[in-house]
Amino acid sequence: MIAWFESLTVIERFFAYVAIPSTLVLAIQTILLIFGLAGGGGDGADEGFDFDSDGETDFELDLDPDIPHGDNVAEAADGGLRLFTVRGFIAFFTVFGWGGLALLRANVPVLPSVLIAAVLGMGSMLVMAVIFKLCMRLQSDGTMRLENAIGQSGSVYLTIPPARQGRGKVEVMVQEQMRELEAVTDDKDPLPTGCEVVVTAISGRSTLVVCRK
Repeated sequence: MIAWFESLTVIERFFAYVAIPSTLVLAIQTILLIFGLAGGGGDGADEGFDFDSDGETDFELDLDPDIPHGDNVAEAADGGLRLFTVRGFIAFFTVFGWGGLALLRANVPVLPSVLIAAVLGMGSMLVMAVIFKLCMRLQSDGTMRLENAIGQSGSVYLTIPPARQGRGKVEVMVQEQMRELEAVTDDKDPLPTGCEVVVTAISGRSTLVVCRK
């Protein structure tokens, strides 16, 4: 390895200096993603201190800042291609470095090597953005959207008090899965366990509004 590196010219070493660290970072990101350690949202590193109510401090570090979470998943899936992300730049430098080095070792002149390597790097950014969007779309498809429950029939699991005086629970089919969700009703009479209901609206972020079927 040392002998190979010493045989490189100055410009070839430049490409190697770009390619090797980028490849290591890309490999680490991929391993972390596979093992489920990556997370966070946005394009910058998300790290900081959180203070709990007991006075203790928790340090959080976003190991993969390109992967959105929570409500941001659907937004990322519905948005355009995200070319200029941390992962995209790492892919660019990895392909740019190894591409330029390979071209130079194949006796291609320096200027064409740089241009071709840059084009290859941009291509890798585009491919990474497409893969990212497809992955987010698949993840978003599995995210429960309560609005899909409107109009669906279900049954009361825990008695629902009348006139929104309290919450009960219903079992209703949402996105082809049976869900147990909190519910209220505008009916004047309570809805007992086993009562057939229909979802008419959403109250707040996680409560269904139902009526007797």
